[in-house]
Amino acid sequence: MTPDVKPFQRNYVMELCRCAEMERKLLYMEGEMIKDNINVFEYNSLEPKPLPLNEIATLENILEKWENDVLEMSEHQTTLLKNYLELSEMNYVLNHVGPLMGESEITEESIFGRTAGGDTGFIGRLFVITGVVKRSRSFPFEMMMWRVSHGNIYYKRASQDAILQDPHTGQDIRKVAFLAICQGEQISARLEKVCSGFHVNLYHCPQTSNERMDMMLQLAVRIDDLERVMKKTKYYRCKALRTVSKQWDPWMVQIKKSKAIYHTMNMFTLDITRKCLIGQCWIPDMDLNRVEDVLARVSEKTESNVESFVLKSDDSDDPPTYHRTNKFTRGFQMLINAYGDSTYRELNPALYTIITFPFLFALMFGDFCHGFIIVAFAAWMISVEKQHMNNPSKNEIWAIFFGGRYIILLMGLFAMYTGFLYNEFFCKAVSLTKPYWINTYEREYIERYTYIELNPVLDTNPPYMFGVDPIWSLSKNKIMALNSLKMKMSIIIGIVHMMFGLCLSLFNHVYFKRHYAIILEFIPQILFLTSLFFWLVTMIFMKWYMYSGKHTDVKTSAGCAPLILILFIDMVLLSTTKPVEDDCDAYMFQGQQQLQKILVLIAVICVPILLLGSPIYLNRIYKKKKAEALKKISQFRRYQRQDSDKYAESKIVKEIAKYSAPFGELMIHQAVHTIEFVLSTISHTASYLRLWALSLAHEQLSEMLWSMVFAKLGLRDTSRIGSIKIFAIFAVWAVFSFAILVVMEGLSAFLHTLRLHWVEFMSKFYSGSGYPFKPFSFKVILSRDTKDDKAEAMCKKKATTH
Repeated sequence: MTPDVKPFQRNYVMELCRCAEMERKLLYMEGEMIKDNINVFEYNSLEPKPLPLNEIATLENILEKWENDVLEMSEHQTTLLKNYLELSEMNYVLNHVGPLMGESEITEESIFGRTAGGDTGFIGRLFVITGVVKRSRSFPFEMMMWRVSHGNIYYKRASQDAILQDPHTGQDIRKVAFLAICQGEQISARLEKVCSGFHVNLYHCPQTSNERMDMMLQLAVRIDDLERVMKKTKYYRCKALRTVSKQWDPWMVQIKKSKAIYHTMNMFTLDITRKCLIGQCWIPDMDLNRVEDVLARVSEKTESNVESFVLKSDDSDDPPTYHRTNKFTRGFQMLINAYGDSTYRELNPALYTIITFPFLFALMFGDFCHGFIIVAFAAWMISVEKQHMNNPSKNEIWAIFFGGRYIILLMGLFAMYTGFLYNEFFCKAVSLTKPYWINTYEREYIERYTYIELNPVLDTNPPYMFGVDPIWSLSKNKIMALNSLKMKMSIIIGIVHMMFGLCLSLFNHVYFKRHYAIILEFIPQILFLTSLFFWLVTMIFMKWYMYSGKHTDVKTSAGCAPLILILFIDMVLLSTTKPVEDDCDAYMFQGQQQLQKILVLIAVICVPILLLGSPIYLNRIYKKKKAEALKKISQFRRYQRQDSDKYAESKIVKEIAKYSAPFGELMIHQAVHTIEFVLSTISHTASYLRLWALSLAHEQLSEMLWSMVFAKLGLRDTSRIGSIKIFAIFAVWAVFSFAILVVMEGLSAFLHTLRLHWVEFMSKFYSGSGYPFKPFSFKVILSRDTKDDKAEAMCKKKATTH
């Protein structure tokens, strides 16, 4: 209602900032609890009510007291840890560097002796530098010490590292003690600068053994006393944090609710009497009566003099999109929303995705047993859904799988169905009825040859009615036969899927009253796709029905079947196709070449209609409507008074801007759309070949694991050891099958299916340029991360200013 008002000038800024400050204090104390491994009591309830205005000050005082106590104890503990770290490092230096010095004193007299005059024979005295350095920086530190001193240094590291605790972060740090002896004040000063640059802690080490022993005894006493004080300090700190943890969750719920209410009230405006709040919001038509009833009950309960009410208003802005979902359809709707939220009243693809998504996935993941594993996993998630819905997990990976449990269930069921049709049960075929092929050879002939040839011209059984014939799993040319079948199947399903998406665009054109788009866009697009690619599907079915290995006629036998790809290429190039053999026909029927030329001509004519039709039509319509809008606004401004409606004027201005698009812009937009459609019909058709490729890869990987792991290493060993070894081999095969074939191949097939829907299917009719309807909900607010909340950004800016 008040977009021009700055955030700090709104009515409830102070209350909002107070709630944000209390939330910050609770988040700080939560961080301190995590450091000390103190669990927060989570009640998982929405029962705590928002804070009334007169109770905010009370909770502020309570939280301020607890925060000050925790801050004071934390600072005291940090100081103690810092002192403890220094004493521990000094004790470590004395224990590990002291033995390096030995029993002798590190003095000029003890090392070099005295001259006749009583002075040392060298210029400059010795300097001993001891301390600790981080293990990760110890080697560069040593190299720098050698370079700075030009090798005139005695440097030695301790044999054992020390694992200490950082007083600020609480993390473990690994350090090592060192001893450096040099001669001369200048070199000593340089080395101390190097130590400062590497953040090395230096400690004075006594020169005599007795002094070092005395200092170690004193350090042991001080460390023992400090540990007692630290233990007592941590006890009181944890006691305070545990007290806060019992009330942390209800306090946070109350504060978040209050902050959300004040943030929403800041968007309202006050009436003239400054006693009523006026706001605008979107309400679904089905929920309008419920909202009115709630407002009436609240007004009656609060005994307000002015009742709360709702009035419908005209607004030129596009409404948000709201799709009502349940626990079954929510996962599919999230897949669509990840691509883009639909425009208001635009056709929602989620309804069709419920069937097409698991079906396309199953075509690439066709194995009955692998599908059963997925179904079992999804069924387990559904069986425990009440428990996890009431207690949502913070693990993102588990949340994604749990949110898509019904998608996984349907994918598994469809995979079982396609696996049954492919006759794939862990890459093994099952014979439910008599196969199509009949063995007509004698036993001696079969024993003599490794492979035998089965000719369909000879005696055969009726066709195998449950998918792929199990005999193909034993044949040498299995891959060639299944490749041909699955490749053609991918082309057929892909073209039908794209045509279905294109037909759905017709409903959008009709609803939004874009009748020109039906004639100038939809019909040319469907004719272009049908003339070329649906004719390709028709030729595939004609080849299957017209040519067979059982036919005795040479021209209709399998050897004379024309190559579909060659026919299609010659059709586009307008060239004559040559027959496969001299005795065969080049085409499937008479007049096919002439029909194909007509289809290509229709496809070519559709391109300029797509390119020029819509821009020319829209340019004429826009000119007329712009002239009408200019005439309307000139009359409006001529007769307007000082108290005229500015909203009506802005509405007319928006209408003028909408119809002011130049012809060049319309032409460029349509040219991009036309080029994209024409090229995508080819690329998208080829993209559906991934159905064939991934199905083949899944089948071959499954067969390879069976033959190379389970069969070769386990089943072929018929000894006594083999009967025991087969259990271990089975475990290895099961792990590889689950990890590679179910998990990795399943994720791969899922991503490819998602791409086929987003790019190949939804691009034909779905724009996804809308925005979602986000109702005010405490449940959503409490489950959202508020660390980067925009509602309190103004409070942070104000705090930094002060």
